[in-house]
Amino acid sequence: MIETERLLLRRMTPADVPALHAIMRDAEAMRFWSTLPHESLGETEAFVASTVAAVDAGTADDFAVTLSGVVIGKAGLWQGNELGILVARPHWGKGLATEAALKIIERAFARDRHELVADVDPRNAACLRMLGRLGFRKTGEAKATYLIGQDWVDSVYLSLTPADYGT
Repeated sequence: MIETERLLLRRMTPADVPALHAIMRDAEAMRFWSTLPHESLGETEAFVASTVAAVDAGTADDFAVTLSGVVIGKAGLWQGNELGILVARPHWGKGLATEAALKIIERAFARDRHELVADVDPRNAACLRMLGRLGFRKTGEAKATYLIGQDWVDSVYLSLTPADYGT
C-alpha cells in the first residue's frame, strides 16, 4: 500500500473489476490507452487478472488508485519499468494522476530502478505535460506503433532517471 495526501494506492483485487470497468469502458478515458474501451465486464476481469498475475510474477508493480475508499483508476509499472496511469474522467484536472505518479516514481527509485519509461500517444498533451513536469525527457518517437480498432496510433517515448528526477 502507498498513501499520498489524498489517495491510497493498493493492490488490485477481483472486487475492483466493476469500478475499473466503469473507467475502462469510457471511450474518452480510454482515448489514449493502448486498447479500445472495454465492451464487456469480462475484458476488465481479464485485465485485472493479468495485472494481479504480473504483480505476483514480479514483472509489474501496479495498484488500484482509491480516493475516499472508491477506486478512481490504476497506476504503476508494468513490463518492469514502464509507467502507466489511468484516472476516471470526473477526477481529471485535480492533480491526482500526478500525485499517484510521484509515489510510483519514488517507490521505483527507492527499489533501485535505474530508469523509468513511458510510451505516450502524442495527442495526449496533458500526459506529456505531466511527465515533463516530473522530469521525463523525450527519447524518441515512432509512427504506427499500436493498432487500436482500425486506426494506427503513434508513440512518443520518454525516460526518467534518478538524476533527472533529483533523487
